[in-house]
Amino acid sequence: MANKGGKDIRLIGVVFLVDFLLTMAILFSDRNLQTDFGITKPYFIHWYGLLITGLIALIGGIIILKRPDHKIFTTGAVGSILLALFLVSDIALYHEVGFSTPFQFAKYLFGVTKYPGSLTYIPGLYDALFALYIVTFALCLMGRHSAGRTT
Repeated sequence: MANKGGKDIRLIGVVFLVDFLLTMAILFSDRNLQTDFGITKPYFIHWYGLLITGLIALIGGIIILKRPDHKIFTTGAVGSILLALFLVSDIALYHEVGFSTPFQFAKYLFGVTKYPGSLTYIPGLYDALFALYIVTFALCLMGRHSAGRTT
């Protein structure tokens, strides 16, 4: 992943912006996340947590696109893996959202079919976001490794 004029670094910026867009799709399509499965109005605290992760991805993407720099590979790798871990660690909060077991909440978050009894949402979006964070992490690691050879 040799850096030719910052193109590879900018690609990572674009991927972070796609992370942001996918997060927005979740925020605006998942009625369960918005209302704690119909209990809270207008927005449940978990909605704001995911909004913050989306804003982090947006800010990171903009910074990378405006000021591409080799140092960003390490920052991007750390940031993207932390965002992926945030998604997975959310499973530990299963009781706060009314699930009896972590497995049930994991099935809701990362299942590819609609969870029984839930409000409207698009199954698979959490999976896609998690996978995209892992791709972002891998791109950053490859860029960091490549930049280490060329500098």
